[in-house]
Amino acid sequence: MFALIDANNFFVSCERVFRPDLAHKTVVVLSNNDGCVVSCSNEAKAFIPMQATLYFIRHLAQHGKVHIFSSNPVFYKDMSRRVIETLCHFSPDVEQYSIDEAFLSLHGFTHRNLTDYAQEIRATVKKWTNIPVSVGIAKTKTLAKLAAHVAKRQPNANGVFDLNPVDDPQTILKTIKVGEVWGVGRRIRDRLHQAGIYTAYDLQQANDTWIRKQFSIIGLRTVLELRSIPCIPMEPDGQPKKMRIVSRSFGHLVTELSDIKEAIAAYTTRYAEKLRADGLATGCFTVSMRTSYGHDAEIRKHPET
Repeated sequence: MFALIDANNFFVSCERVFRPDLAHKTVVVLSNNDGCVVSCSNEAKAFIPMQATLYFIRHLAQHGKVHIFSSNPVFYKDMSRRVIETLCHFSPDVEQYSIDEAFLSLHGFTHRNLTDYAQEIRATVKKWTNIPVSVGIAKTKTLAKLAAHVAKRQPNANGVFDLNPVDDPQTILKTIKVGEVWGVGRRIRDRLHQAGIYTAYDLQQANDTWIRKQFSIIGLRTVLELRSIPCIPMEPDGQPKKMRIVSRSFGHLVTELSDIKEAIAAYTTRYAEKLRADGLATGCFTVSMRTSYGHDAEIRKHPET
C-alpha cells in the first residue's frame, strides 16, 4: 500500500508561510529569471495559465489584482526538507519524488483506518510547516498519484482520497485524462490518442503486447500498475539518480546566439558540479532548447544539439 503526499501549490504555499496576509489572495510564483509562471494559488488558476509570461500578467499586478513573486529555490528546498522530516514520523519508508511530492509505504498498516491516518498526516504537516498537502492512497504508486490528483480536485474529499474502498475504481479512471497518468508525457499522450486511448481507464484496458511493443517494458509497467499490480518499488533516499537535469528559462526574449552559448556553458558547468558532488559520471549528455509556449508556433526553433 502506498500514499502519495502532494503539497498544494507548493511555491505559493511557501511564500504564504511568512505572508499570511496573502491567504485567499491571487498569488503566482515565477520561474528562474522571472521567465514564466510556475506556481499559482487556487485563486489565480481561474484566469492565469501556467507558463504565462511576466509580460502577460504584469498589468494585473499594476492594478493590484495579483501578487507576483520571483523564485526562491533555497527557501523552497528548505521548506521541502521540513515537510519530508515531518512525513518521516508517519512511515519508516519515505521516498521524496520531487520538491513537492513524496511517497510513503503503508505496508503493514492494516490496523489503521488509512483515510483517518492520512488526515492526521495532513494536519501534522500543516501544523508543523504551515504547508497544505493532499494525500492519495492506493495499492500502487501510479494509482496513488492518481488518487492524490482526485484528492485535489474533489472538494468533498477533504484533501484525502483512498482508491481502495471505492466500489467501482474504473469510474474514477474514466474521468482522468491519459496525459495525467504518471509517466505519460506529451509525446506518449499524443501517440496514445492516435490509438484511441484518451483516459486512464482506456490505458488500463489496453493490450499488453501492443503496449510493450510501442512503449517498452516501462509502458507495460504503467498499465499493470493501473490494474493494481505493484511494479514500481520504493526507492530509498540517497540512491544515485539515473538521470539529472539542469534547466532554466530566460526572463526575456533571446535573439543573440552568444546569449544562448553563455547560458549553455553555465548550465553545463552546474551539471558537472552536481555529478562531481555525488561521485558520478555520465555516458550521455544532451542539450535541448525551445521557445516559450506563449509565442507563436512559427517562430519556435528546435535546433539540433
